Amino acid sequence: MKKILCLLLLIWSTSSSYAQITINEVQKRFTEQYGLIKKARDAKDYQKAEQINKDMITAFQSYPDSIKKIANSMNGLLYYDLTCYQSLQNKKKKAVESFARAVENGWTNYSHANKDSDLDNIRKDKRFILLMKKIRAEGDYQYILKQGGVYTNKVDSTLPIFTYLPPNDRNLVRIREYFNLDSIAGSGNEISKIKNLLHWAHNVVRHDGTSMSPESKNAIDLVKICKKENRGINCRMMAQLLNECYLAMGFKSRYVTCMPKKYIDDCHVINVVYSNTLDKWIWMDPTFNAYVTDENGTLLSIAEVRERLISEAPLLLNEDANWNNKEKQTKEHYLGYYMTKNLYYLECVLNTGYNTETPMEHKPSNTFIKLYPASAIQAGNAEKEKTDNAQYFWQSPQQ
Repeated sequence: MKKILCLLLLIWSTSSSYAQITINEVQKRFTEQYGLIKKARDAKDYQKAEQINKDMITAFQSYPDSIKKIANSMNGLLYYDLTCYQSLQNKKKKAVESFARAVENGWTNYSHANKDSDLDNIRKDKRFILLMKKIRAEGDYQYILKQGGVYTNKVDSTLPIFTYLPPNDRNLVRIREYFNLDSIAGSGNEISKIKNLLHWAHNVVRHDGTSMSPESKNAIDLVKICKKENRGINCRMMAQLLNECYLAMGFKSRYVTCMPKKYIDDCHVINVVYSNTLDKWIWMDPTFNAYVTDENGTLLSIAEVRERLISEAPLLLNEDANWNNKEKQTKEHYLGYYMTKNLYYLECVLNTGYNTETPMEHKPSNTFIKLYPASAIQAGNAEKEKTDNAQYFWQSPQQ
């Protein structure tokens, strides 16, 4: 069974401030109903859980279109849970019908449905099998990565070179001094300094995926406005903050937008830092205080993580990965679901520097380079800055 309450809170947290006032009442009602469902489920009273779930669906459908639009995936979640309770009672025909309604209303979480023992009673149903095939094409993110195909590594001299602002730039020097980054990074080795800066960025501001980006997006101004307004910033701004701090300390760094094949309402932005020790780019995610290693504890790049997700090779997430020091991240969710979904294609700026995303009249707009798997390139796209050349995209900063 999918935990409706957690998903409700996620949906509501992404709504606008105007809609939030109205939705608070809805949230309270659904939280109370979920509590009743949990009690019924714990008592194995699936008939009662089914009825409460039906009441929740009826209530949701009665709400104004403005609320239903904000929580547009809610119907799919509710019908999925209804499927579970009906399946557990061996009401096979009704359960399959509810599953069809779940799919109609946006349910695409193939991996969850594929492992959910609540659905075991209907797995042999022909219609259920067809529906699972349908959602696999949209919701089995590992399958989607595999279907994307390989990258090319051809030499292409026409592609522009990635550049990085040097640490002696006056703005980066100011950032280094303002935050006392030398003290934060510490006196350890290169990897230790990179990790210490990650932990600091994760803790100095909180993540808030619903927040509007401030007008000024450099590291100092981002921290200032968070403290002044007691607010958080989204993952893109957190990556901006850490990116400028890495550059200020002499580390070549990029912020990379990780995108799903089909964008609905979510993507994720993380940092990559070039390690001279390891001679490669390594994964650093300030939103979740996260980095990834192989079975031997060696830090991995985005490219290596992606390859290992496809081949099902071992991956390890650091033990202290978390969200806002409140929710521990697990490898299964963070890598197996969330980042598998968001690693279909990648995007980063060509020229990484200071205040990159703050629009200024005297500053030329930056170019964004996108790395797609070969099959997506072959499908055709008019974007000029789109490539399937992974060697080019991940070129070392010494090139």
